[in-house]
Amino acid sequence: MSTPYSPYDPGQQQGGYPPQGGNAPQGSYPPPQGGYPPQGGNASQGGYPLEGGYARQGGYSPQAGGYAPYPQQQGGYAAAGGPRGYLQGGPVGFTDAIKLAFQNIFEYKGRASRSSYWWFALAELIGWVGVLILAVILAAVHAPVLSILLYLAAAVASFLLSLSLTIRRLHDQDKSGFWYFIAFVPFIGGIWLLVLTVMEGTPGPNRFG
Repeated sequence: MSTPYSPYDPGQQQGGYPPQGGNAPQGSYPPPQGGYPPQGGNASQGGYPLEGGYARQGGYSPQAGGYAPYPQQQGGYAAAGGPRGYLQGGPVGFTDAIKLAFQNIFEYKGRASRSSYWWFALAELIGWVGVLILAVILAAVHAPVLSILLYLAAAVASFLLSLSLTIRRLHDQDKSGFWYFIAFVPFIGGIWLLVLTVMEGTPGPNRFG
């Protein structure tokens, strides 16, 4: 039989655990304030905060938890509903035609407008005049090797640029790039290809962009 304040008397301990199934006696551990939220709900006031979680209204938080908007497409394509981009046959100016032609030198998909094609053709003509003048100067100063290398480099760059640009110009008219080979037909092939590059492209989207 235990004494009233025996350490083994469960009914008289102050600050001890409550008996199983009963209430805690005076002086026992208080229940934690701000405990865990009920299952499936949000944290109540004073509970553990849920940082970066769901908003209280059941949807995603517009600041941190929502979906971010899609970035604008790069590479010359305009966003849906906006003006046509470079590779969609949109018009460009003189400087943009040169810059974008070099950026898309190996791009054989998409379209090229008449402005992008003919502005670059004008820049190419000016460039060839400069190359020939420089080649003559190098030859005059007894540097024929540099003159030949300059000419070859300009010829390769001009061929690659004009090839991709001409194919995209044909795509602008909803024609296959294989029409480029019509230029090898004797007598009329080059004239036919020239006419195709002058013609206006399809006004709306086609199978190439």
